[in-house]
Amino acid sequence: MDRYPDFTYVITDYKFNIKDYDNKIYEFIGDEVNLINKKITIYFPMLKIDRCNYFYKTKTNKNKEYYIKRSEIEINDENYYIFYVVDFLMITEIEKQVSYLNHQQYMYNEMLNKLEDGIYITDETGRTLYVNDAFINLSGLSRDSLIGKTVQELNRNDVLPNSCCEKVIDTRQTVTTINNYYEGQKCLVTGSLINNEKGEFKRTIAVVRDVSELDILMKKAANEEELLFSYTKKMKSINQHIDDNNAVVINNVKTKDIYSKAEKFADVDTTLLILGETGVGKDFLAAYIHGKSVKRSNENIIKINCAAIPEHLIESELFGYENGAFTGAQVGGKKGLFEEAGRGTVFLDEIDEMPYTLQVKLLNVLNDKCFYRIGGTKSIQLNARIIAATNADIKQLVLEKKFRADLYYRLNVISLTIPPLRDRKEDIIPLAQYFLEYYNNQHRKNCFFSPDCLKHFLVYKWYGNIREMKNLIERLILIADDVCIDSKLFREQIGQDAGFVDIDSISDEGELSLKEKIDVYERTLIEDAMKKDATLKEVAKELGIDISTLVRKKQKYGI
Repeated sequence: MDRYPDFTYVITDYKFNIKDYDNKIYEFIGDEVNLINKKITIYFPMLKIDRCNYFYKTKTNKNKEYYIKRSEIEINDENYYIFYVVDFLMITEIEKQVSYLNHQQYMYNEMLNKLEDGIYITDETGRTLYVNDAFINLSGLSRDSLIGKTVQELNRNDVLPNSCCEKVIDTRQTVTTINNYYEGQKCLVTGSLINNEKGEFKRTIAVVRDVSELDILMKKAANEEELLFSYTKKMKSINQHIDDNNAVVINNVKTKDIYSKAEKFADVDTTLLILGETGVGKDFLAAYIHGKSVKRSNENIIKINCAAIPEHLIESELFGYENGAFTGAQVGGKKGLFEEAGRGTVFLDEIDEMPYTLQVKLLNVLNDKCFYRIGGTKSIQLNARIIAATNADIKQLVLEKKFRADLYYRLNVISLTIPPLRDRKEDIIPLAQYFLEYYNNQHRKNCFFSPDCLKHFLVYKWYGNIREMKNLIERLILIADDVCIDSKLFREQIGQDAGFVDIDSISDEGELSLKEKIDVYERTLIEDAMKKDATLKEVAKELGIDISTLVRKKQKYGI
């Protein structure tokens, strides 16, 4: 019977440093020492570096003759050399061994791809080594966009949000977080360290689980109708000025028209007056106009609350002062806010609170396009655009001689009046969902509103408008003992507020308009259809509408 040849193998990196080997190599080199990170050329000095993928005869450092073959091998997405050493040429047997290694690698990949949870693996620097099929499906990303790139780079380029593996690398601890993948699902992600046999940190692994089912189970446990609020893209901020936090959420026709006009007027230099109740978003609209201006968006936007600055300081704050202008003045003088704005925007909030005597100076500045520092003789050009805002009835103040008529007419070249939230009910549910998602992420919560609570939102008067809603939703999320925010908790926080309407005393949603009732019914039909785990195409077919119409309505209702 023929005897199989003795053979062994050695694995090295591309610089021929030994990284792994079969212990049988000791029989070939005649020396039992630790070979890790030693050069293979020490033991096989006659290696032909330029030869690859076929056997040739060589000698060891002890002059023993063997056949050797060098090939390339990939292990965990890293490339190495594998040297096969035999006592005579037996390529068939060697190929069986290579086939076995390839088979093992294939089986590992297949096992990971059978998992329902996503798997994301990086090396110790954050370079992406492996992602399984489940992660691709959950994230909506492609392997080509991930493999070989670092999680730090992917985070900076808005490919991966809130990378769990990056936090593991930074903290050297297990990390759990909620991720909203921009093109995929909302997922629970747990990242962990992987050490080698020496206890050295070499890999990170993140297990990614779709929490959509978890949301549904919690909502069922709360015995409430399922309300699935998901966002498929990151909402990018228009501008980071004036606490805008996030993005424009508008369904109301009149409000859409206001923002359309605001964008149209963004690049004109004339003054603009924004009117509306407290909390409707006047400062947000001012920031929106500034952000949409081609020539001003990269410049400063200065917000000045005319009611917050003491009367005796407001002039020096607006116009600045020269050195020694008054006792206690800063040495060298100081720029005013008009000057600091440069070619940007000055937003004068609560303009009705500006002292009557200072209104004359402001009028002169607007007319002459220049001003003087206190104690100064050199005129300074006004290059900024002026946007003013008030929640007061400024026309009545003019009649009462509390606000100068000429300044009012000078400011009121263009005016935009933002309607109160109670008059734009189409925006109430989308805004509530938006703030819910925002504060859930900020406070690491997973709360949702019960249908009954949302009905209360629709009939509540919202005298504090969007600001009141925003603050109320954050408070509800923080104090909620359960994931379900119900109408009882809402009532407790509102108390006997004048804007509260006891919806339980209204039969059949009697105070809702016809359009609002239709919207509630339409939303319910769509949600019921989507509970069947059908595709969008199947849901659209069941409802008798186009997919594009279904997508628009999902966005409208925040489904």
